[in-house]
Amino acid sequence: MTILRIENLTYGVEDIAQCSEFLDIWGLQKNGASDNSASFKTFENQHIHLRPMDDPSLPPSYEDGPTLREVVWGVDNHAALNEIEAELSKDRDVRKDDDGTLHSCDDRQNYLGFQIADVVKANLHVEDFNFIENIDRVNERSWPEERVKPIRIGHLVYSIEAKDYELASAFYTDRLKFRISDQTKDGGTFLRADGSNYHHNLFLFHRQGSHPYFNHVAFEVSSFDQMMVGGTNMLKYGAKSVSGPGRHSLGSNWFWYFNNPCGGDIEYFADMDRMDDKWEPRFWDKAPPYARWMMGAEEIKG
Repeated sequence: MTILRIENLTYGVEDIAQCSEFLDIWGLQKNGASDNSASFKTFENQHIHLRPMDDPSLPPSYEDGPTLREVVWGVDNHAALNEIEAELSKDRDVRKDDDGTLHSCDDRQNYLGFQIADVVKANLHVEDFNFIENIDRVNERSWPEERVKPIRIGHLVYSIEAKDYELASAFYTDRLKFRISDQTKDGGTFLRADGSNYHHNLFLFHRQGSHPYFNHVAFEVSSFDQMMVGGTNMLKYGAKSVSGPGRHSLGSNWFWYFNNPCGGDIEYFADMDRMDDKWEPRFWDKAPPYARWMMGAEEIKG
């Protein structure tokens, strides 16, 4: 099987209109909206669906309030879907839609699905930079766009109980062929899909005494400028910054997190480490620092 990326997300939310406005300011493209639903997409054609929390068609949740209810992963072909269906059907229910999309859950009751990926390559503007004598821009100024463009959904994070954290990640590595990039005894497991070279597409985060909940989803932007423009726009809108901007230690990416009315938090990120098959997983007794550097939200607002 080859899992390429996150294909779509479905949230159960309290206020469709409020969440739609938030995702519009975030920079996503609106597909459509009604009183009972809304749909957005990234520039690479990953979809985000909003439904009322009490919609009976949604998978159940172990959380109260708005949260992510299902992630659907995009695979490369029908053979991969068949392989996943056969593997998961060994010990859990797998439902198949008329279009072939599969629906099931992991060992921690996080609901997930699988479908053929429908990737649209984004037409990106590549920014030119001048660093010392590495000169890409002459007789031109650099002026960031005023509206951020989230190119793709890069990863999502579940908070899980600390006990048996290795078993939680083993479901993904053993059953779905994800690979470990980094795993820390006091923090969690960074996992990348077998068809991805990102440091992680999924992070299973744990702390002693923690309880299960959906933590956040991360959207990749094309540059540091894009991240800062997006974050500044969110502050002007009134969104709450919860961490950043900064640069992570594991993954190396720039980050800026905000509270998300759809559920959990939401992140802009850029410049993440990429891995190939030569990468050797790292196992840490103690995780490196959360960030190499980070600015506080109050400093940014000031």
